[in-house]
Amino acid sequence: MEHLLTGLAARTGQGVFVADQTGRYHLRIDGHSLFLQRQGADLVLSSPLNWQVQHSSAAEREVLLNLLGQVTRWSRRYPQALATDEQSNLMLEARLEFATLELDDLERALSAQVAILETIKPELLIAGLEPQWKQTLWRP
Repeated sequence: MEHLLTGLAARTGQGVFVADQTGRYHLRIDGHSLFLQRQGADLVLSSPLNWQVQHSSAAEREVLLNLLGQVTRWSRRYPQALATDEQSNLMLEARLEFATLELDDLERALSAQVAILETIKPELLIAGLEPQWKQTLWRP
């Protein structure tokens, strides 16, 4: 793990990466938060999408269905998938097999993560800003 992080820091011109108290490494690339954490035999790359899954409205379901459609297109080339954390917050996540992971593979996964984030975050922002109109009847 240290070898990958040292190589990544050298290539990106950043200082040494330091884990937080949960064991996650935080990277900031092009304004996006990316987290690296070892989980068993995998290195998990994750990014919060600042969107909570509630399934409460038709608009939210439509956004989720659209995202799931995009996941099928990504999965042909990238390891990224959608996941939720314990609080039902939507995350973009990639699980990389640590035993065979090379620095170039990690860089490709990071680049894919940023590219996907740049595609879906504006959609989620727009969906979150759309007013949820409710029909009301006014009776004098």
